[in-house]
Amino acid sequence: MTMPGLRRWKSSCARSTASRSPCLQAPRRKMRVPDTERAALAAAAAREAGRYLRESRRSPLAEAVLPHDVKLEQDRRSEEMILCRISQAFPDDGWLSEESGERRSASGYVWVVDPLDGSVNYFQGIPHCCVSIACRGNSGPLLGVVYDFFRDELFAAEAGKGAFLNGSRIRVSATRNLSEAVMAFGLMKDPREIAAGLAVLSRLAAQVKKVRMMGSAALDLCYVASGRADLFVEFGLKPWDVAAGALILGEAGGILQEEETQGMRMSVASNGLIQPRWRGTTRRIRGEK
Repeated sequence: MTMPGLRRWKSSCARSTASRSPCLQAPRRKMRVPDTERAALAAAAAREAGRYLRESRRSPLAEAVLPHDVKLEQDRRSEEMILCRISQAFPDDGWLSEESGERRSASGYVWVVDPLDGSVNYFQGIPHCCVSIACRGNSGPLLGVVYDFFRDELFAAEAGKGAFLNGSRIRVSATRNLSEAVMAFGLMKDPREIAAGLAVLSRLAAQVKKVRMMGSAALDLCYVASGRADLFVEFGLKPWDVAAGALILGEAGGILQEEETQGMRMSVASNGLIQPRWRGTTRRIRGEK
């Protein structure tokens, strides 16, 4: 299973971004490290960053307020904490991160980081957001961790080893009928993507059991993985939005697919049982035969 969206960029990142912290300048060294050590680091880094975000929740500091988003100091500091850990432990590894961009990989390993998924929720005091960390090697995705620091829920997966929530195995739901499905739904910032998303929502809202818009794509994927939701749909997701959640979903038995339409990318996650009916519905929404 590939991380959707990552096929659009090379695992050996093409450019470096000037780091904000001295620890990100750690000297590089060639060494072979077991993947289990990277999995342990991902979980520890997510918990550390999550603890900081939880403790800072009463004083979110906005660095920029945009029409459909907000940039927080907590975003940046959470990212620095995570990337510092990666750089110190695995200085040859590269990364793709929402705030700092890309760093070239000298080892073949690339980390994909969203230091705070659900920034608007966090800023508004809505306790539904997370830290998302994934890593891939030359052979594909290796691990994914999504940490809901308000609920202290750590979703984690390693390729071929299953998906877990706080150490307990999780699986997708057994729901087969669209009329019985709970669908998570998200809207991004681009006006065209918002319009396309609303068109999908207006067609499907009456066909599913319930629709939930919660504001964190990474957690939406994990909710499908754990059977809390049966479907998740959103346009315009970025690699850091889905990298960890996609692996967790796949290891839990689910499917994440992307469809291109009119220059826009729609991500559709499901338990794998509803997907065929869902795909037929989206074609009708777009006027396809």
